[in-house]
Amino acid sequence: MALGTSSGVESLSLRPDVSVVIGFRDWGLRRIRLAVTSIQEALGNCTGEVIISDYGSIDPEQNKNLADDLGCQYVYTHGSAVWSRSRALNAGFEISQGELLVSTDADMLFSPGSFEKIVEISKVDKGAAYFLQCRDLPRGFDDEWVEANPGSWDELEQVARLRPRWGMGGMMAISRRGFFEIRGFDERFHTYGGEDLDFAQRARRAGYPTVWVNDPKVRMYHMWHPSTRAAVDQDEESREVVQRNREIVYNDRSFVRNYLDWTHRPADAPPLVTVAICTHNRATLIGDSIKSVLAQTMQDFEIVVVDDGGDDNTREVLESFADPRIKYHWQEKAGISAARNRAAELSRGLYTAVLDDDDLMPPRRLERQVAGIQPGFVGNVGSFVNFDDQTGELALIVSKVPSIETAMERGSAPGHSTWLIRTDVVRRLKYDETLTSGVDNNFMLRLLRSGAKLSHIGEVVTLRRMHSRQVTVLDLDRQLSNANSALRFIQWRLDPNAIEEITKSAKDTGEYPQTPSREAMLEEARLFLPDHLAQRNLLLSSGHDLDLPRSGWEGDLVVATISTGLDEAPDVPVQILKRASFDDMVRARKHGLNYTVIGDEATAAAPNEIAAQIRVILDCADSVMKSHGLDNHFVLMRRKESSSLESLPWEVRICQGDQVGSLLAEDREWLIFGNEFWEENVEDN
Repeated sequence: MALGTSSGVESLSLRPDVSVVIGFRDWGLRRIRLAVTSIQEALGNCTGEVIISDYGSIDPEQNKNLADDLGCQYVYTHGSAVWSRSRALNAGFEISQGELLVSTDADMLFSPGSFEKIVEISKVDKGAAYFLQCRDLPRGFDDEWVEANPGSWDELEQVARLRPRWGMGGMMAISRRGFFEIRGFDERFHTYGGEDLDFAQRARRAGYPTVWVNDPKVRMYHMWHPSTRAAVDQDEESREVVQRNREIVYNDRSFVRNYLDWTHRPADAPPLVTVAICTHNRATLIGDSIKSVLAQTMQDFEIVVVDDGGDDNTREVLESFADPRIKYHWQEKAGISAARNRAAELSRGLYTAVLDDDDLMPPRRLERQVAGIQPGFVGNVGSFVNFDDQTGELALIVSKVPSIETAMERGSAPGHSTWLIRTDVVRRLKYDETLTSGVDNNFMLRLLRSGAKLSHIGEVVTLRRMHSRQVTVLDLDRQLSNANSALRFIQWRLDPNAIEEITKSAKDTGEYPQTPSREAMLEEARLFLPDHLAQRNLLLSSGHDLDLPRSGWEGDLVVATISTGLDEAPDVPVQILKRASFDDMVRARKHGLNYTVIGDEATAAAPNEIAAQIRVILDCADSVMKSHGLDNHFVLMRRKESSSLESLPWEVRICQGDQVGSLLAEDREWLIFGNEFWEENVEDN
C-alpha cells in the first residue's frame, strides 16, 4: 500500500522507436524545413517523432506554423536572455516519448533511411551512446542550394569534407534510460560550445561507450552558413562564457548533472535517488528521519518505507507529510534483510541512499554524495556523527575507505546509513535473509569481494541517534557473531601472510579519506540535531521575498537588511527565521526557498555554512546591482564581531574599483567579490 503513486509511464511497446530533437533560436525557416523533412525521410520503416525546440525566438508564431505544416511537435521556451543549446535540447526531450533519444541541429541533412539503420544498430546494444560523423558542405552549398537541388545525395557525398570527431557534434543518440542516468545535457552551458563533448564524456563515465556509426548508407551533411563561432568571438563577454564552458568540459569529472535543478525534466524520469528506510514500531522516531530527507538541498528523490510487521501508527505519521514522494509498504514480519530487499524491489531511484528509521541526514547529504559519484564506482559512503538523544553529546566517526584491503584486518564496514549505491547493484546482490543482524556488514563485504568499488566522500552524511532501543544495543552478541562470520568470508582461502600483506598495503596507501577539519564537521552537525537539541536560524534568500509566507512558521520571522553603502542603491532586505524547527526547514523547501543556517550565540556557523551564507548574500547583492546598473562594481564583505539576528553577521559594501583600496586600508579583513579582477598596487617597503 503506497502513500504516493508513481507517475504513469507508457508501455515500452507503445513508445516510438526514436525521438529526434532539433534545438534552435531565430534560425531560418527554410533551413529548419529542410532538416526536418530529411529526418522524416531518414526514419524509413521505424517509428519516430521529430520535436522542434524553439528556445526564445523573437517570432515563435511562424516557427509553430512550420511545425504544424510538417507534422512534428513544437515546444517554445519563454524568457531566456541567452541562447543555450543544452536547455533547448532538454526542453525538447522533456516532451519526448521515444526509446532512443537523438539530438541534432537545424542545419543538418540526413540521407534517406539513416535513422532506420541507427535504430537497428542501437537495439543490438542499448548500453552504448551512438554518434555520427558530420560531413561539412563547402561554401555555396547552403540551404538555398539544397532546396534547389533535392535528392542530390551523390553530389553532396563528392563535395563534402569529413569533420574531425573530437567535437562530437551533429548527432548523438542514447537510450532513454541512459539519458536519465546522466540527467540530460548540462544546463550550465550557454552561448556557444562544449555541451556535445561534455555529454559524450559523461555518457562514457556512466558506462555508455562511444560508438561511431560507420555505414555507407548513413550520412549527415552540414549545410553551409556563416560561422556562428566567428560572431561569438567578436564579443569579450561571449569569449569569457566560451572559456567557462571549456572549463566545465575539461575540469568537471562528474557525470550526473542538473541534480539540484533539472529545469526540463521528462515526466517519466525516475527519481535520481531512493531513500530506503526499513522500520518496525518506530513511529515516535521516524518522523524526524523523514523531515531530514524532505529538507535536502537536492530534491530529486523518493522515500520508500518498508514497515516490517509493525503495529503502531507509522502509516499515520507518514501520511501527515502529504508528500507523494513518500511510498509506504507494510509486510508481515520477515526480518530486516527481507525488508531491505523489498525496499530495493519497490525502488524507482537510480541510486539507493540507506537511512535507518532513527537517524537523520544533514541537508546537503544527497547533494554531496551525488556530486561525489565517480566513474567506475557503484556509489560512495561518508562519515557519520553519533549523538546522544538526551544530552546532544557528539562523537565523529570517520570510517576507512571501503575496499578489500581496508576490510581485511577486522572485516568492518562503513556505517550503513552512509551508503549511496546503485539500486541495480543492491537488487542483484541482495541482503542475506538468513541473518537477523549484522546484515549491512555482510552485504558490504560481499559487495567488495565481488569486485565492485565504492569511494568515500569524507563529509558527514548521517547523524546517528544513540538511544536504548537501537539494534546494536538490543542484539549486540548476534551482531558480533555475524561480523566474525563475514570476516571469515572475506579472508576465505587466504593464508595469514597474505592477509598481513594486504592489510599492510592498505595502511601504506592510505586507509582514510580526506575530510574537512574535525571541528568543522562537528559544528555543522550541531545545527541539524533534532529540535530538542539544536538552536538554529535560517537565512532565507531575498529573491523569494514576495512568495514567502508570513505566518505558519514555528520559528520567528524577522527581516534584516544588507546595507550597501551606496546612495543610489537601497538596503537589501533578507528574511531570517529565528529558532527554526525541522518542520520550518521542510516548509521552506516545499515553497522552493533556498536558505542557509546561522547558529545562535552558542553555536558558531561551520565553514560550509559560512560559505553558503556568502552565496546567499552575494545573490542578494547581485540583484541590487543588476536593478541599478552597477555591473562593474565590487561586493565587499566582512564578518561582524557580534550582531543581533535583526541585522546580519556580515557587513556588506557595494563599491567601484577605485573605492576598494580605501576600504582595505582601513581593514584587511574585507572579502572582495566581482566579475573583474581587482589588483592592488603595492610598493615594497
